[in-house]
Formats: sequence, C-alpha cells, structure tokens
Amino acid sequence: MRDWSRIPRDDTEYDPSNAGFDIPKATSGTDYVLMVNTFDRPRLQWYSRGQFKDRFLCDPLNPPRPQGVDPDQWSEQAEDRIRGSTSATVTLNEDAKTLLNRIARLWNGHEVCDVHLLADQCPTISQLSADLDNDDLKQLYYNTNLGRETLLAFGTADWFEDTTRFLKPTSVFRKRAWYDLTQKGRLLINGKDEFPNLRGDPYEGLVHRITVALACLHDQIRQRKTSSYHDWKNYTIDAIAKDQHGQSYANEILTNHNNLKLYRKTYRKMEELHTKGIKPVAIFDSRETAYKVFNHWHRKGLAELPNGPFNSEFSIKKGKEITTEAYHSNQLDWVISDWTTTWTLKQNTLGPNGPDLSREQILSFNW
Repeated sequence: MRDWSRIPRDDTEYDPSNAGFDIPKATSGTDYVLMVNTFDRPRLQWYSRGQFKDRFLCDPLNPPRPQGVDPDQWSEQAEDRIRGSTSATVTLNEDAKTLLNRIARLWNGHEVCDVHLLADQCPTISQLSADLDNDDLKQLYYNTNLGRETLLAFGTADWFEDTTRFLKPTSVFRKRAWYDLTQKGRLLINGKDEFPNLRGDPYEGLVHRITVALACLHDQIRQRKTSSYHDWKNYTIDAIAKDQHGQSYANEILTNHNNLKLYRKTYRKMEELHTKGIKPVAIFDSRETAYKVFNHWHRKGLAELPNGPFNSEFSIKKGKEITTEAYHSNQLDWVISDWTTTWTLKQNTLGPNGPDLSREQILSFNW
C-alpha cells in the first residue's frame, strides 16, 4: 500500500478487492498504522506493525513512554492513536464551547446574539462568533494536528476520517451556513450537561431542521394546528398538522443522501399513514432530490408514476401535476398527497410570497 500513486476518493470508485487493501478496515483497527506526511506533497502511508517497527524502530502499540505517565493509560492512547480515535482526548477551549452552546440554542429556535434562524433567514457564522477568537474555533471544523495541505488533499475523500470535526458548512437558502453539525457534533452537544439538548432527530442536519420549522410555520399560516417531531406508533413524524375540518397532514422531510434504504423506509411509513387517513406530504431539500427519490420509489415498485421516471428537465410545477394525477388515480399506487421543496416553503413563508410576518411573530413561533 505504501507504493500506491493514486487512491480512489469516492466509494463508487473504491474497490478493496482490486486494491488488495481495505482502507476502512485498516483505519478502524490496529493491524495497520496510518502515517500522514505533508513534505514535498501530501501523502498517506499505511504500515503493518512489523513494517512500522523496521522503519521507526519501535512498536506502534508500545511506543517509548515518557517518565511519569501511567503505563496502562499510555498503552490505551497508543491504540487510540492508531485507530484514529485521538479526538477522544481533545479538550475544547472556552470559545469553542461558547460557540457550540450558541449554535444549540439557535437550532432550538432561540434568538442568539440578536439573530434568529428563521427571522434572519439563516444568519452568518460571524454574527454568532464576532466576540470570539477565530483561531480558537478552528478545532471545531478540522483536526488542527493535521496540516492544511493534508486536509485540502484528502479531506473530501469518502474514506478519509477527520477525527475532530464537529461543525461543517452546508447550503441553506442558497447561501453557505458554517454551523451545520456533524454526527459527532450532535453527540457531543446532546451528551454534555453544559449544552442544551437539541430538538429533533439526533441524526438530522441543519437543512432538515430548518425545513421542519418552515413546514410548521407554513401550516400555521394556513390556520392549522401544528406540532413537530410527533410520535405515532413506532415512528416520529417530522411535522404534523390538522386543518379546520379535522384532516391531518404528515410532513416528512427528505434530504439528499445515499442511503436508499432509508428512502424506502420513509415511503412505507407514509404508506401506513395514508391507510389511517392521514395525508402524507413530502418536502425535499431540492427538486433534484425529489426526482431522485420519486424515481427510486418507482423503480423499486413501491410507487407508480403515470409516465415512468422523471428526468431533470421537469419543473416543480409540472412534477406536481404528475404526482397529483397519480395520487387521485384509482389504478396507480401513490400515497403522497403533495410535495414541495425547502426553497419554495421559504418563499411562501419568509419570502416574497409569504404573509409579511413581523419579527415578533416569527420569534414567538414554537417549532
């Protein structure tokens, strides 16, 4: 593995049988040691335990121990270091803790540093951290022990684990928000008493969280009774609403990812809701995600589209005409009563097509 000139970056390209080396297995165990080198050009090298001893003249699982350090603790740290688990020993500085606390409160719908997630339509990270030291916040975004060149070279590869990343950027409302939480960030916040627990699903990201809020707000504007994260049977509905006639609607948020099994599970969930008289509404982070998911459902035989799979040229308006036809058809299996996107919801609530809500009205809204 030390002689490789190129390692595939994406899961679709990477085939461990062809490579003769399983990168994820190597980085998760202690059979191999990963060494990062930025001299000349960034490169990664994996050494077996024997190769490491020959090259560096010590056992990676039993490196020379500094005087006064507990032997068991030193051995445990050596194993963690090989597995890439050194983040467990990272101690967050006070500015980093302050920013995480503010982000948690912002996600929970509170006004923080005079800004609000909805009222200010996704404020910038600088508005949340203007009084904090930017250098002290870097550890929230990347492993500061790795060189910048290494992160630029390998950071986007599917197999590369940035072991200390708690925050990441994401696109919301057609701009970049630098306070989306990684899974590690959510676990950190929910696992410590010094931070408020996050509302919502423990796996959801910022786009999902904002879309839940917009769905509830949109239904409230239409005089519907709403609640978020509603438990129903063995499921949690992202946002549920009931109109003046007693009809219930279940809003399910679907964002772009590669877990197709989860998309199928969501459809079966909406199918069960439909049989109970609850109208399922699908809300996607983009039109592209919507058609990707619709086509997957169609090809897997879960749902039927009148004219077969969509292509990328379909507008939202045209797409909704087709899915509405499918919903009202007695011959087609289609349970989605309506669908929309995050951007469309934003335009119909906070944007030019909305009811011109005051800041006070938005701040008083509970989601």
